[in-house]
Amino acid sequence: MENTQNTQNTQNNEVKKGKKGKIIGIVVAAVVVIAAVLAWYSGAVGGIDQTEAKEIAYAQVPGSETEGTAIVTEDFDDMKKTYDVQLTYDNVLYEFEILARNGNIVNQESERIGAVQQPTQPATQGSTQAATQANDIGMEKAREIALQNVAGATADNVTKYSVDNENGRMVYEIEIVYNEMEYDFDIDAATGDIIGQSSESIYN
Repeated sequence: MENTQNTQNTQNNEVKKGKKGKIIGIVVAAVVVIAAVLAWYSGAVGGIDQTEAKEIAYAQVPGSETEGTAIVTEDFDDMKKTYDVQLTYDNVLYEFEILARNGNIVNQESERIGAVQQPTQPATQGSTQAATQANDIGMEKAREIALQNVAGATADNVTKYSVDNENGRMVYEIEIVYNEMEYDFDIDAATGDIIGQSSESIYN
């Protein structure tokens, strides 16, 4: 009777060990799968490399591939691997934030560098304002210029517009929301040149 009891206890222990082994195996497998998914999602495994990120940036600025200069750095933003690309072409600095996982551009900015300063003309008191008004393209024209740089957008997509004075230069600030993206433009009121531009997802 005692031998039978011992045999049953041994069998029960083996069954328990077997169940524990299966549970541990399942947990380990689940951890490995989760780690693989997180690595893929973050872009740490697979996705594009630095060369491909540079090519994506070049494709956004026609002519820059042969004459522009690009610098690429890696970063992690919100647990996602990104490439920060700084591209200089035709006196404009372009900055791109590109997801390593799929090559999507999540943020883009541009700024004119080395711009030629217009010579200041001598003016008598009271003539400065008149000269500024004479050289002002107007808000409506500034909105048109911004819309021309967002394919498909219309006047209904202009969500904000204002005028600001930056170091003595009047600048129109235009915001456009279109196709789940927000575009911001700084436009020189005198020349109509875009002196600053950025875009990002409305979900950022």
